[in-house]
Amino acid sequence: MNLLILSTYPIEQLMHGGQHRLANIVQAYRDAGFQVQLAGVASSPVYTASENFVAFPGSDKLQFDIDKSYLVDECLLGELFAENPDYFAQLEAKIQPIPDLIHVEQPWLFAFAKKFASLHPSKNISVLYGSQNIEHTMKFESAKSLLSSTDAQRVRDKVLACELLAVMQADAICCVSQEDQKWLTAQRGSTCILAPNGVRPRQETEAGIKAANEISQGKKFALYCGSAHPPNIKGFFDMFGQGMGCLAPDERLIIAGSAGIDIQNDARFLRAPNVRDQCIIANLVSEECLQGLLCTAHLIILPITDGGGTNLKTAEALWAGKHIVATQTAMRGFEQFSSAQGLTVANSPREFLRAIQVRMAQMPNRISDDEQQSRASVLWSHTLRDLTSAATTLAQKA
Repeated sequence: MNLLILSTYPIEQLMHGGQHRLANIVQAYRDAGFQVQLAGVASSPVYTASENFVAFPGSDKLQFDIDKSYLVDECLLGELFAENPDYFAQLEAKIQPIPDLIHVEQPWLFAFAKKFASLHPSKNISVLYGSQNIEHTMKFESAKSLLSSTDAQRVRDKVLACELLAVMQADAICCVSQEDQKWLTAQRGSTCILAPNGVRPRQETEAGIKAANEISQGKKFALYCGSAHPPNIKGFFDMFGQGMGCLAPDERLIIAGSAGIDIQNDARFLRAPNVRDQCIIANLVSEECLQGLLCTAHLIILPITDGGGTNLKTAEALWAGKHIVATQTAMRGFEQFSSAQGLTVANSPREFLRAIQVRMAQMPNRISDDEQQSRASVLWSHTLRDLTSAATTLAQKA
């Protein structure tokens, strides 16, 4: 069975959670017996060039009459490649062979997928929509702080129209949390597949631990991993914007991932007491080094206060077995673990900082083999099982 996955980012170099999710979806489909082709259009010039991806066409081709129009770039990109014959042909040329099923990750290229499928009626191609968030809500939250209320509403409406096209016309939908599932089901009138974010079991290496120790300078530390996704930055300052009085003088908070760059460049980073002095900005690290950091951390923090979907880093933290301090938002989709050994859920800055102080003072968290096994449901092999099963059924109808 031939499966085409359409996306607005390649996966050769994984820079954010969406790419990690997509890479594991690709692998899960292959493990289920599909011949998988990943193709699409790069939604930013920062993405590494990829053979089956059309390069970002340029901002001048994506016009929307508001300031900060980049907030709807992905919608505009989808419209360009669905409606402009020249651009449609560029992406169409990347697709070979003709698939039995199309999976569209996020809604942006859904209109292209439906048009492509309509050109091959003999194949009876089904189109599956892979939702990562309730997109219009997340874009609206970003727009409200940047635009007038009228323009923020225009952003919301633009994204909602794109999203609803996928929701209403897809042959099946998968989503990442029960909360998202409720909204999608209400719009569609039928249920959708729950395929939460997960983690892949990995083994730390001597080299990875050495690299982690070089970053931590041998100090006891809490770890915050995150991409430059806006909710990651907002959550950090929601919790630490008034200072970081929760760590002992010889303890540190290591920030790994591209979130660190935006946090460090934010004026609040310099103003908040102790934050600059007690944070180590590791920026992007290798997979091997990340595993070393997860292995040597005393505590993992998840200060997510905004955004939809579920947090990949929550699954990663649960599987690592360390002490965890998380917000309720960060636990979305993982609520069954809210009372897990070593985990504290705290929502206000005061509670969050106090929980960090308490956990950092405790002995390292050691979970039993039975406890580790109870967390196996966070592995990708488990979370994507229903998705691959549904996709197999759809493809066999072709």
